[in-house]
Formats: sequence, C-alpha cells, structure tokens
Amino acid sequence: MNEDVNIWLESNFVFLKKELALLENELKNRLLSVTNSKIDLHNVFNYFFDIRGKRLRPILVLLSAGLVRSINSKGLAEKNTQIENEIQLASALELIHNSSLIHDDIIDESSHRREQITMNHKFNNKIAVLAGDLIYSHAFLIMNDLKFPKISGILSECVEKMCQGEINEIISPYADFEQYIAYLDAKTAELMSTCCKCGAIIAGANETIISALGEFGTNFGIAYQLIDDYLDDEQPQNFDVNLLLQAKIYSEKAKKNLEIFENSEYKKHLLNLLRYVAAKSNLKQEKYQEQCI
Repeated sequence: MNEDVNIWLESNFVFLKKELALLENELKNRLLSVTNSKIDLHNVFNYFFDIRGKRLRPILVLLSAGLVRSINSKGLAEKNTQIENEIQLASALELIHNSSLIHDDIIDESSHRREQITMNHKFNNKIAVLAGDLIYSHAFLIMNDLKFPKISGILSECVEKMCQGEINEIISPYADFEQYIAYLDAKTAELMSTCCKCGAIIAGANETIISALGEFGTNFGIAYQLIDDYLDDEQPQNFDVNLLLQAKIYSEKAKKNLEIFENSEYKKHLLNLLRYVAAKSNLKQEKYQEQCI
C-alpha cells in the first residue's frame, strides 16, 4: 500500500501510540494465557498473530471511547480506569475479529492471509477450527471480567449476526443490491459498528451518542468493504452496481453521523479513517497505470 494511502491510517497509530502499545502488550499476555505456556499450542497461535493486522477494530473502540471522554471531561483517576477498560474491550474485539478470520479461511479454503500460509493450511482444519473457537471463548471471558452486561449483549448479538450472514451467503448468494449490502453489513460492518457502540458505552455515553457512533461504524464498515471488493475484483456479476460510487455514498453517510459532535482530535481521526478508505480506492487505478508503463 503506497504512502499516500498509509498516511491516514498512520495518523491514528501516532495519535493512539500509547493506547495501541498497551493493546499489543495485552494481546501478547492474552496469547500466553490462552496457550497456558504449552509450547506446541503457543506455536499455533503465535504463527497466526505473528503478522499483525491493521488494528482497525481496536482503533474504532479507542477513538469512539476517547470522543465520549472528551465530551464528559472525566477526572484523571477515572480517566485512567476507563482507559484500562477500553484496552480490555479493544483486545476482546480484536480477538473476535481474528477468530472470525481463522474460520473464514477454513470456509473459503484460503491458502494465504497477510502474506503467509493460513492456519488451516499450515496445520489442518481441525486445529484451525478449535483455535478459532478458543479465541472466541477467551474474548468473552474478557467481557465477563469487564462486567458490562449491555456490552456483552451487543457483542453476542454481533457474533450471531456475523455467523448468520456467513450461512446465508453460502446457502443463498445475494441476488440484488439490497442483499449484497446486507451481506457486507454482516460480514464487516456489524463488528465495526459494535466496536464504536461498545467504545461509547464503556466511556459512559448516552443513547443518542451510542446510536450515532454505531451508525458511523456501520456506514464506515460498508464503505470499507465496498472498496475491498472493488480492489479484489469481487464486483457482483448478477446485477450492475458502481462500487466506488456506493462507497462514496456510505462514506458521506458516515461523515454525517459525526456532525453532532464538536471538533476534536478524536473526531478528526475518525474522519481520517474515511480519508483512508477514499485513498484506498486509488490503488487499483495506480496499479493499472504502472502496468501500462
């Protein structure tokens, strides 16, 4: 990915440097906890987590929570406690995302992810299925320790919708644009929306703010997946749709979801995520131009 695209995502890494460092340490400790110091088991999980993803889901948690904290202006002691909770929440949601990737690779019979052989090809389907299940379970153990029943409920509904979406896609592939968007919603946007809503809840947001950030996550997630489908040449074949135009429409919707918030660094970096999606759409054209040189 070129520098122009990366700059918008990197701005979030810089802004959340302290929190993301804490997240990486937490995920490392969680990995050790899951494997219970058993070398063979640790090697299985360490293989998958060795190449980290973009951490978009934790970033959404942290930015949403930070946006709410900037509104509420909590005291320092309470802020520190909240940040600890936010890191736990972000780690749980990142574990759920990664466990879903492991299961997706099995379903799709994928051989590579993040430029390395997938867990199911490196080991086997049995180990990969159980590894994904183990990561799922540990994520919910984290949620149980946090003692936020509302968040646990939202997270359970999210996982249910993700699984239903995958099953529906296998049994009955989308026949029109509405079904296609519903698939993208379940596949990607639901978890991103959950990240935003849960981040807002854990920081003490009211229902209006929770709803606005949840809608932002949904619209951002759909725009993000539309661009990914465009870049991967996964244009629906049974109906005509302009993926770039639709991504722009959903990005504009996401931008409007943030209009109720005053300008702040947290809002700016949520908007930077939309700029990141817009910049990604140029990669395909740039690649085509390079091939023509």
